Amino acid sequence: MMKKLLLPVMMLVLTAAMTAPAQATGGHLEGYVPVVANTPGRNTSFWTTDLWIYQQGASVIHLWFNPAGQDNTAQESVVVPLTDPVVHLTDIVKTVFGRSGTAGSLHYLADGPVVVLSRTWTAAPDGDGTYGQTIPGVPIGRASVAGTGQAGALRMIVDKTPDVRVNAGVVNVSPVPVTVQIDIFTSEGNLAPGSSSFQIDLKAFDMTQINKILEKHVDAGTRKGLIIRAAITSGEGAIMAYATSVDWTTNDSSYEGGFRFGF
Repeated sequence: MMKKLLLPVMMLVLTAAMTAPAQATGGHLEGYVPVVANTPGRNTSFWTTDLWIYQQGASVIHLWFNPAGQDNTAQESVVVPLTDPVVHLTDIVKTVFGRSGTAGSLHYLADGPVVVLSRTWTAAPDGDGTYGQTIPGVPIGRASVAGTGQAGALRMIVDKTPDVRVNAGVVNVSPVPVTVQIDIFTSEGNLAPGSSSFQIDLKAFDMTQINKILEKHVDAGTRKGLIIRAAITSGEGAIMAYATSVDWTTNDSSYEGGFRFGF
């Protein structure tokens, strides 16, 4: 086990990311799967997360599950041996961390380059197959760092329609609390009508998911090409963000990681 004692090193990585060029999501040592789950959802859905770890030259990986809504500084890691090129872990929140009925983020650190992929899924309402979304692990250097302005803010592009609900998540990947500004813009670049500009507070290594964000914060009506933007307004930390679009009837879903417009 390992507590989060790598914080000074991680903060150096995040600081370097403020001026680093864009990098592909290839082999890396440290990163996050922004959301993993073992929890019920809407329309009789129950979401669980399976994980695949691909390695070339790594022998072990430390995994931390950081539940939503709390300070996770004291969380201890679970060490997973990487004995094969690919290690597959099913329902990771329950089988690896012994938790159920909860969701959060997954922090990982390996002793060699890895690529991490996950699938969060639920059974189809009629019991015929499953629906889910592939969520890749994100290198820590791709986080949005405080003080990087508009270029460093994270954006997701989504549609507001009667058939789909949109959930948006923000993950604090740093050991300090942060305040995050959330703004929702129309495709023309104006603030969307409604309560489309607001702030959220996150504790150290915390995360939150805002379910049905468009229904809650954008006035009624269909709108295409809405832009959800997330940026740190106070604190010295770093964040990741994502959006999922979920079909109201089938629970079929798609995932979009927040992107930085510049590096």
